[in-house]
Amino acid sequence: MTEYAATILGFRCAAETGRLGLKEAVDMIGSRRAVAVLLDVVPPDRLDDWWSDPAFPEPVPHRNLPSAVNTGIAIGPTQRATGPDLVAALIDYLSYGGKYNGKLSGTRFVTLLKNELDADAIRIGEWGELPLASKREFAPKDGTYSIPPHCDAIQFARDRSLWPLADYQMDCDQVSVFLNAGDSPEGTQLVLWDDRPADIAALDDMMREFNETGTVARLDGVPSVVVNGRPGQLYVLNTRVVHAVRQCTARRKTLGAFLVHRDGKWHMFQ
Repeated sequence: MTEYAATILGFRCAAETGRLGLKEAVDMIGSRRAVAVLLDVVPPDRLDDWWSDPAFPEPVPHRNLPSAVNTGIAIGPTQRATGPDLVAALIDYLSYGGKYNGKLSGTRFVTLLKNELDADAIRIGEWGELPLASKREFAPKDGTYSIPPHCDAIQFARDRSLWPLADYQMDCDQVSVFLNAGDSPEGTQLVLWDDRPADIAALDDMMREFNETGTVARLDGVPSVVVNGRPGQLYVLNTRVVHAVRQCTARRKTLGAFLVHRDGKWHMFQ
């Protein structure tokens, strides 16, 4: 197991430093013993090798974030579709996984997760696989946040009757892992709040309030922590809690995946 220089952050406590393996960090986040861990994984002069890996498809405009491009299809927009639109979105989502997972599994980023976590894809039925990972690039824009307050949960869906993961059982919280592959010298802050919306209706209400008012009343007075890493660091985050990314001042690049723990092992998807 490779150990990395680590910064460990939690709600209601001071930051700690030490050395952790990736699995130790992911287990710590999933079990709520910390909310964020930063690991020094990639030397800055090697980042372009990770970012420019030809196995990643060409980025396309993100369906929910106007200032971002990403490779492939993210789970979030799919979870918000209903009825026939959800059926079509699921076909696209799973087809993308089937088309590109073979190539994605050979990228440096996915290889890291496979080697250090023994993580594999989430399967639906005999052949369906959720996409393994993606890369994203965010351009500066007006506003407080480049990604507004939200949370991530694989089981959330507006149309639970058609969402095949609505009853997905996990042993611990969903985790997000991403590599900071490029950022401004001062970094871009990420904020996490100790608040977990119970379902997608509560999440939709919160996001609607933010879109209308620029604030979220339920977050007033809630303990929070600010994460400000640098290129080359791997961010391991509990994104089941509400979180947001403040506005970047230069193009911000990430390689990322979600992780869920089930049947004794970690599984990755995007």
